[in-house]
Amino acid sequence: MTNLAVNKYTFNCSITPPIESEFSLHVPPFDVVARESTLTLKATADAADEQRLRAQADEVAQNLARSLSFERGDRFQVACGGYHVLRPSGQQSVTHTFHVRVNPAVVATSGTVECEVRDAAGNVIDSSALRREREQQAMQQRVALQATRAVRDAHLRDMLDHWARYAADGEGRLHPLYDVLQVAECRYGSRKKAATALKILDADLSDLGRISNDPTMLNGRHPGRASGPHRIATEAEVATCERVARAIIENYAATVVI
Repeated sequence: MTNLAVNKYTFNCSITPPIESEFSLHVPPFDVVARESTLTLKATADAADEQRLRAQADEVAQNLARSLSFERGDRFQVACGGYHVLRPSGQQSVTHTFHVRVNPAVVATSGTVECEVRDAAGNVIDSSALRREREQQAMQQRVALQATRAVRDAHLRDMLDHWARYAADGEGRLHPLYDVLQVAECRYGSRKKAATALKILDADLSDLGRISNDPTMLNGRHPGRASGPHRIATEAEVATCERVARAIIENYAATVVI
């Protein structure tokens, strides 16, 4: 006979720096709430599944950090501690401690259109507040979707980790962005096949490879290897590498079936 009684689990993590605004999302099998310096993951499961659920909580927390790194401009550290168990009998306990440490960052910006919005009574609604609310909701959806996909695909996790390395590097070295390209090349067997599969111009992938491998570039993959003169990548070159690496990640993520 199947035992229908399940435990309720709550996994608690800390986030630094604090998240600016509270948000909630669902990353199977967890309902997640992020509030200031805390990240809470809740799920129900049979007691026999407790060890598996603990491993899933660890994985989801890491992938949420990876996904936030692709959306936000802060460098996050996530540390997960003890979790609570509420049993059908009403008994509660705090058990095993586990740790996750991830260093994310970087950011996407989007243009917006200003407009005047009125309610049924004709009163003007603050369009900037409405826009921020919509942007927050869209961001939550992207983070949840990205984290869910990252759970399922190791290549996507690798790409996001490389992006986070780039974002956290104060020297702005381009090597991690080239690593994103290499993950795609490995996944599809060649640069040309990756371009076709991801619907990205082969010329764009070539630009990322050419710029990041320029031996005259001090923040490239081979700093100072050329005899000289040496230089730092221009803003336009950095923007090209970031744009192409981001397109690789976004387009590849869209291929991950959930």
